[in-house]
Amino acid sequence: MTTAEATERYSIDVRTRRQGADPVEPAGFWEGAWATALEKRGEPAALDAEILGLEPVTIRTDGQHRTLRVRDGRVEAAPGPPEELLVQLDLAAFNDLIQERKSAFGLAIAGRVTGDDRSVHMFCAWDPVLRSVLDARSLYRPGDVTLKALDGGRLDLDRAFELDEPGRGAAHFLAEAGFLLLKDVFTEDEMAAIDADLATAVESARPDDGVSWWATTKQGAAYPCRILDFVTKSESLRRLLDSLTFLSIGQLLDDGHGPGDPFGEHFSEVTAEGLVKRVDSVDGLVCLPWHKDCERGGHALYCSGLTIGICLTPVDEAHGGLDVIAGSHRALIDRSQFDAGLDLPTVPLRANRGDVTVHSSCTVHRSTHPLRSERRVVYTGFALPTRPGDRGPSVDRSVLARERSELSARPPTMPLSTSEGGEPPA
Repeated sequence: MTTAEATERYSIDVRTRRQGADPVEPAGFWEGAWATALEKRGEPAALDAEILGLEPVTIRTDGQHRTLRVRDGRVEAAPGPPEELLVQLDLAAFNDLIQERKSAFGLAIAGRVTGDDRSVHMFCAWDPVLRSVLDARSLYRPGDVTLKALDGGRLDLDRAFELDEPGRGAAHFLAEAGFLLLKDVFTEDEMAAIDADLATAVESARPDDGVSWWATTKQGAAYPCRILDFVTKSESLRRLLDSLTFLSIGQLLDDGHGPGDPFGEHFSEVTAEGLVKRVDSVDGLVCLPWHKDCERGGHALYCSGLTIGICLTPVDEAHGGLDVIAGSHRALIDRSQFDAGLDLPTVPLRANRGDVTVHSSCTVHRSTHPLRSERRVVYTGFALPTRPGDRGPSVDRSVLARERSELSARPPTMPLSTSEGGEPPA
């Protein structure tokens, strides 16, 4: 290990808020915390809004109206009569939004925003500007993120690692690029045992069980593509998640990650999901378009966790791939920026059975459809530890579990990008 490696601290902890914040009334928020933040961030946030081409939108909460707009080079939330575009939030949804327990997108797909489609879309489009004001996270500009190796040269994005490699090259790569491919982590016997448990769980799943997502093939066959509580159905998986091999993955960085939910639901206990992706699937959330795991909310409270993919089949063109945008975890990137094109590289991950993929909850990624063979993978992960001042879960676990189970029946209508397969954005 070099001196630089020994002294460097590798972190992806970007939290700016504490869990369990007290609720606020809209008038107090707009005239207090919002006004204070605008003194410093009104002008840079206006530049963000102009890049996104945003129109004014009015938020109505508790009988009060505030219109988000740009005026005289500054963002404002003006009181008074509503604009043409209008959404309504109840007090709970308003607090979830301003404390970033939920993003505007997360509220919309949960059915907690009232308004016509155009108004709801514009409300969601304003979310990066809200974050720019309240959390001082400016919208991504070309050149904001560079990807450097330990020696200062270009980072080799095609590199894979092994867990027992000396030095801290894997930690540097993960912190820099936001993803990691670990080779030959688990044995064939371990994968076979978990594979058998997943087959049993798929066989016993039912469309109305509340713990599975379903898809349909081109031939009209329905099947459970995601087993939401798979960790409770596989003793072999529980043993593997307790192993020193698995736990060492969470120790790669210096943030104190421990086993926990990586999917944005923020449960404290270990969780895992089993995914099955069959050829010719045409309906259901089999392959998600470009997104971040924190897209529905919680970034300022929980990011970045580590999502761990345990590969039961290869990850490749035949079985379906996993693509990532290197360095995207280090920037606030709006959906529209993907369709316009980014200067960050797209990396297709290719793995074998027993390999492990790792990505930050803030790394933009997507999965692609299998062309010739079924893909199977278990997703689990690691969460950041709580901090002094955190006051327990911000939301009820049962509510989050219900929202997640209902996503399959009410899939997102506003994906992070319209590019859902084939060629990645330029």
